[in-house]
Amino acid sequence: MQLFWPVALFILGSIFGSFLNVCIYRLPRDKSPWNPSRSYCPHCHEKIAWYDNIPLVSWFALGAQCRHCGSYISPRYAVVEFLTASVFALTYLVMSGRGEPAPVIAVYLGLMCLLILSSFIDLELRIIPNEITLGGAALAPVVSVFIPELHANPALGRAFVFNHESLFWGPLWACLAGMAAGALVTWLSGVAGKALFRREAMGFGDVKFMALIGGFLGWLPVLIIFFLAALLGAVGGVAHLLRTREHHIPYGPFLSVAAAVVMLWGDKVLALLKWAQIGGE
Repeated sequence: MQLFWPVALFILGSIFGSFLNVCIYRLPRDKSPWNPSRSYCPHCHEKIAWYDNIPLVSWFALGAQCRHCGSYISPRYAVVEFLTASVFALTYLVMSGRGEPAPVIAVYLGLMCLLILSSFIDLELRIIPNEITLGGAALAPVVSVFIPELHANPALGRAFVFNHESLFWGPLWACLAGMAAGALVTWLSGVAGKALFRREAMGFGDVKFMALIGGFLGWLPVLIIFFLAALLGAVGGVAHLLRTREHHIPYGPFLSVAAAVVMLWGDKVLALLKWAQIGGE
């Protein structure tokens, strides 16, 4: 039984990853993820048979080619499926290990899907669609009220703001404070960057994306995510500049990686920050 749930979540994650691939292609192109319901080749538009759409198997079985037209299939499909499967299993192992309730684990799995979806769209097209950011941000207060445990783990920096004891207003205020903190710090960073470098430093899509993340995680985790993403972005930006001589890189993936780290190991990050603070005094 100790292996059952991680394996089951890995398989479930691969299925979700297959659906995320559909969304990665369709959402930024104003196509419905649901219609047509069957996946199709973007080159010849032939519908893909079920046996050619098995997660983690079909891409390799087909030799990265469409069965009908022979067009090349990007390895992104296999990468997303494997990444989502691995993230599902890892999230369950980490969160169940620290005693998180099942509803919170389910919400975190959903948020991980949004992070993966946003990152790969941003990498490919350098946008994060409003369907993700605004849709997720609108959902966050509802989820927070119905699953108050989402904001009730002080050890991870998730606590009702203003020490409000109400199981309605406490999580709602925590959600709204997280959205405001995430959006504000990102927007101010963009304004400062534009003033310093005379070019766009932070897109408004990143502002909405951080509002979404803050709505689910709260104000303290989202601030930690912002500064961790800045560190990751600085390292990644230098590496990208040296490799391509290009200054502009999508920032969404760095925000997503930082968010995933804080979601899974926020207690360790907070302990490290406290240790650094004590060491500096």
